[in-house]
Amino acid sequence: MINDKSRKEPSGPKGYPILGHIPGFLWDRLGFLSRCASEYGDVVKLKIGETTFLLNNPEDIKHVLVTNSDNFDKGPRLTSPKGKRLSGEGLLTSLGSAHLRQRMMMQPVFYRTSINAFAETITSGVEKMIAEWKNGTELNIGQDMMELAQDNIIKTVFGRRFDDPSGALASAITLRKQYVEHVQFSLLPFSEIFPPMLWHEYQQAMKRIDDTITREIDMRRGAPEPSHDLLSLLMHTKYEDGTGMTDKQIRDEFLTLFSAGYETVGEALTWTWYLLSQHPDVEARFHEELREVLGGSVPGADDLSKLRYTGMILAESMRLYPPTWIFIRMARQDAVLPSGFTIPAGSKLYLCQYVMHRNVRYWPNPERFDPERFTEHAIKARPKFTYFPFGGGIRVCIGEAFAKMECMLALASIAQRFTLTLVPGQTVVPKPHMTLRPRNGIMLRIHMRNVPEGA
Repeated sequence: MINDKSRKEPSGPKGYPILGHIPGFLWDRLGFLSRCASEYGDVVKLKIGETTFLLNNPEDIKHVLVTNSDNFDKGPRLTSPKGKRLSGEGLLTSLGSAHLRQRMMMQPVFYRTSINAFAETITSGVEKMIAEWKNGTELNIGQDMMELAQDNIIKTVFGRRFDDPSGALASAITLRKQYVEHVQFSLLPFSEIFPPMLWHEYQQAMKRIDDTITREIDMRRGAPEPSHDLLSLLMHTKYEDGTGMTDKQIRDEFLTLFSAGYETVGEALTWTWYLLSQHPDVEARFHEELREVLGGSVPGADDLSKLRYTGMILAESMRLYPPTWIFIRMARQDAVLPSGFTIPAGSKLYLCQYVMHRNVRYWPNPERFDPERFTEHAIKARPKFTYFPFGGGIRVCIGEAFAKMECMLALASIAQRFTLTLVPGQTVVPKPHMTLRPRNGIMLRIHMRNVPEGA
């Protein structure tokens, strides 16, 4: 217990009786949190349901995610019985020693040496998609990038031989995502079963997903040779005591992959194409690097370390529009942050990437798209947790390297063949939901590039 006399209390805007700051937050989540951070500084006290603190100091964020992470759990939206019914009991929802044990067992599956084997699967998916693109046509880039990322995760999990000609599995995964978003963000009671039609469709979608995973597990158990896919890797991975995951554990982990494993990639690619369409100088340098490194060839895992500017473009895109735009943590016990502020037990903490990534103290002209912010020198000059699109500490995204590889391979493959320009007359506004997405989509026009052979 912390002595009351030593407490340093954060300040914040005045809220409404009973409702607190809920109206302002629900009306404009990004704008409300950004204004609070700008006006009240490192730690802002809010009332959004529970007592809530918005953290805007990188050392405080490091304290929560890394230094003292045992004291800060994920919020009940994921870890409650309802959250586990929706998302399973895998890495996403587990806590404490259960999470650590599962993390240590799964980590080798996502080492770079393991995931590099999937580069060809990813580029094959890109080639399949752009083979259907027609010069001069307009497309909703978010829809195409989401479908690409979804197809890639399905083929990575089940192998390139896996066939889903009717799109039944892809449709089931999409419907499950829509249902989970509906339940998690609804303010109404009984949202799990209302509307009844959505509940019924969700049940059918989960049966399709469960049946597919069970069938694929059974096929691999009866096969004489291991398959080269994520499912086989997980089936053959062992805990320290030599045991492996149960079928239910495998299923729960793939529920995470089927949501977090493709939506964040799809959104990252969507925002990157939008930003490139608005900054021809950056796009020109991007194409120059692709010519120098790839010369028109299909990119592979070994090329990624040479595509430095491409990586900087992706990083800057994820600064401005982080697909995961906020983390929520709950304080188990009273805590004093490095900034000196006291957080009482039971409080909710907002660690908002969108806000921190635009903090003018660390990002001059924060609204400007500038990949030069991610040179090696510039990265070292900033406190680490001024930028955390994949989180940090023991709960850092286990698929970070895979997501970056997938994005860079897709960017390099597409940009060698096409230039994408913004269709006039659009107002592009980010919408914070489970991920940060364009409110009304983004329409781009595709132009086939005339690239000389060997250029």
